[in-house]
Amino acid sequence: MRVALHLLAATTLMFGTAAPRAEDKPFACPAVPAPVVALNFGSRYTDDSKTRSDIDEASNAEVDRALQPVEKFIGELMKMANTALMDGDTARGACVLDWLDQWAAAGALTELETLNVKLAIPARYAGLAIALLQAETAGPLDPVKRRRVVAWLSDVGSSMEQFFDNDAPKNAKRANLRAWAGLAAAAIGRLNGNAAMLDWAKGSFELVACQASPDGSLPLEMNRADKALNYQLHATAPLIVTADLLKATGYDGYAACDGKLSSIAAFSLRAIEDPSIVQKINGKEQTFQTGKQALEPFMLAWVEPLLRHAPDAATDAFVDNLRPLAHAKLGGNLTRLGDWVAKLPASTS
Repeated sequence: MRVALHLLAATTLMFGTAAPRAEDKPFACPAVPAPVVALNFGSRYTDDSKTRSDIDEASNAEVDRALQPVEKFIGELMKMANTALMDGDTARGACVLDWLDQWAAAGALTELETLNVKLAIPARYAGLAIALLQAETAGPLDPVKRRRVVAWLSDVGSSMEQFFDNDAPKNAKRANLRAWAGLAAAAIGRLNGNAAMLDWAKGSFELVACQASPDGSLPLEMNRADKALNYQLHATAPLIVTADLLKATGYDGYAACDGKLSSIAAFSLRAIEDPSIVQKINGKEQTFQTGKQALEPFMLAWVEPLLRHAPDAATDAFVDNLRPLAHAKLGGNLTRLGDWVAKLPASTS
């Protein structure tokens, strides 16, 4: 340690100050990843899986490969958006817009070539829209670029709505994927101020949440055999964040459906601690029990906004060792961000 201190002192004497750290250098917006315009992949499940719970490993890997560049783009975008939001970093906020503008100009994520792509894409639209919502809290953005990006997101959001209203499979219209579509509509609606899109988000929220059983379990997710708990969590996450985003519009998601959102969240947390309660409903031992799946922090990122709404010491202690709780499509590092939605303007247009 003394040697290190002597070397540091010598360096300071020679150059006046210690060498600047990398993080002190001015931020330079990185090159934009190549836009992904078309997506084409099949189902993650075997053709004979009636419960859509039996994974086809080869097809599952194909889906992951197809989505990987999109996932990476959203992950890097959200890191910059989080910093823009938390630190008032206008350079990173502008970079988020630049990245999105180049994807918008290329017509990214508009050529959705299969049913499964159309079902999977809403969560990605949600992540993109939330990143821009966060970025613009740091300061004014180029209005021309912003208009282009919001027009692109509005167009893909409208196509998403039409698909779920008209062409999506019966169960998909009412299950976890519809909850993610509702989140995407809520985020895009906060960007464009479109009342019809915000209403569609509210309707989607209620379509999923209001069907919950008295115990808070979601019947369509409980039908997913050993992955029922996994999909209960996958539905709970967008429902919680949608309620957060819609609050400023005057909509109380926690009061809707006689308070079922709180019941859904409570059931999800109970089932994580004791998956056998799901097994009692559908007769299947859950992946979290069999060791096929481990609980990961991103699965519980929604707990942070839940705890802001309804503080609970036991839940807070339960997730503490898993923090930071982060999920790129829900807004990034939700532990660090705190009540980031409150920093957004009441109405954005």
